[in-house]
Amino acid sequence: MYKLLLPYDVYERHRKVASFIKENETVVDIGGELDHLSQFINPKKLIVANLRNGDVIILKDKLPFEESSFDIVCAIDVLEHIPKAKRGQFINSLLVTASKKVIMSFPIATASHTQYEKETLKWLQANGKNVEYLKEHIRFSLPTKEEVKQITAGEKVDIFYSGNLALNRILFRIFMIDPKIKFARRLIYVTKLIFNLITNQFFYLILSDKPYSDSVNRAYLIINKHT
Repeated sequence: MYKLLLPYDVYERHRKVASFIKENETVVDIGGELDHLSQFINPKKLIVANLRNGDVIILKDKLPFEESSFDIVCAIDVLEHIPKAKRGQFINSLLVTASKKVIMSFPIATASHTQYEKETLKWLQANGKNVEYLKEHIRFSLPTKEEVKQITAGEKVDIFYSGNLALNRILFRIFMIDPKIKFARRLIYVTKLIFNLITNQFFYLILSDKPYSDSVNRAYLIINKHT
């Protein structure tokens, strides 16, 4: 039940990533949250590795795992926070750690998406909101379809797309509503939970698998290890 209360963007990416993971596989979630992916999978073992607040803490940008330590290595919305010159190296480190496959999600760069993020940054700044993650998106630039193809050349790759930027804009603005009045804040919070509960599964059905276009929001990249 709790997973249905998550904001749609969070719900979708974890449910979609989970759809590529089989029961009783060992999984490490690089850069993940402790209570998110665990709600969608039934693994033999799940480890969350993060710079802070994880089962394992990553130090000096080096994954602290031996070769083929886990069946599945996930990096959910991490790639866009890594400088472009280091993305190939990061993906290689994920491949070394995985014995079966690497699963990644990330906002995909299109002309419309790049413009949307710049507009959203200005809107957040004007409303006094935290914008550090969006500043990183813009500073490092979102991964492009062509960049991903180049980085993963020679690998066995599947890629899927999801979302609609126009709807994403509406959902994000709803998510960011946060009145200062205590009673109103509590009411809005409960209303958003009910909204998520009612709409998450419906939005997932219509948004989680879309053909590539200028209006898509996110990419899901699966790299299968050679056996």
